[in-house]
Amino acid sequence: MLTLTMQKLQPFLPTLTAAQTTRAEAWLPVLALRLNARYGDRITVENESAFVSAAADAIMTRLSRPGGQIDSQTVGPANVRYNARAALLKWFYPEQLDDLDAIVGVGNVRSVRTPAPDGIRFGNRMRRADMFPPEEDF
Repeated sequence: MLTLTMQKLQPFLPTLTAAQTTRAEAWLPVLALRLNARYGDRITVENESAFVSAAADAIMTRLSRPGGQIDSQTVGPANVRYNARAALLKWFYPEQLDDLDAIVGVGNVRSVRTPAPDGIRFGNRMRRADMFPPEEDF
């Protein structure tokens, strides 16, 4: 089980203000809960520093966001609204989780799309021989 404290995180964090330290200390139980729920007993003494580093990255990501997550965003003619409840538990980027999964040996499973055989892929297309009438000998 991973137990996160500010003393463990200090080597991975820059100098924080008092307000930032208070917020980070409040987030530590949530981060520990999330990491323990996902990885459990796979977190060992040998790989604990990777998880502490990931927690420090998550805290710095949260602290760098001014005012939390964006509620909506307009890109050209499109408007995207984000669900605030879903954003609450989004602590880690997928790439970070992939790295942690690789460290403990539970991840890196990729789905690869393989093409169908040629008869299936090209069977519904018009063949060149079907486009022209057969030639007649004179």
